[in-house]
Amino acid sequence: MRSSLAAVLTVVAVVSFAAVLPVQAGTRTHYFELINRAHDRLVALAVAPAGSGRFQPRPLGEAIDGGGDSATVEWTGEQCVYDLRFTFGNGRTVVYGDIDVCRNRSLRIQPLRPGRARADGVGIDTSPAAADSAPAR
Repeated sequence: MRSSLAAVLTVVAVVSFAAVLPVQAGTRTHYFELINRAHDRLVALAVAPAGSGRFQPRPLGEAIDGGGDSATVEWTGEQCVYDLRFTFGNGRTVVYGDIDVCRNRSLRIQPLRPGRARADGVGIDTSPAAADSAPAR
């Protein structure tokens, strides 16, 4: 009788543990290389789920110099598609929208073109050509 009760409790424990796994399995660590082709030094990064506007700062370590310097950043998240907001040493900010960090391993940050900045100082470039290994359409 005790062995039957132990077997039932074991099955219940395994099923309960399995029910928790999908929630934890959704969170993954993203490693993403940023290549700064802009002219100015990149001093800050903030990340938000695509279209949410809920940007959270992410550490860069040291600033990333312009002209081709690069660094790998890390963050955890449940989805693959994010908006990335970059702040440069000169105070300008740019947002790259809908970047799939699961399908792409890096992003080339391009120099800001004149006229791309809105009145609030935020330029938006959602060009898929900005992401390395962007899927062909």
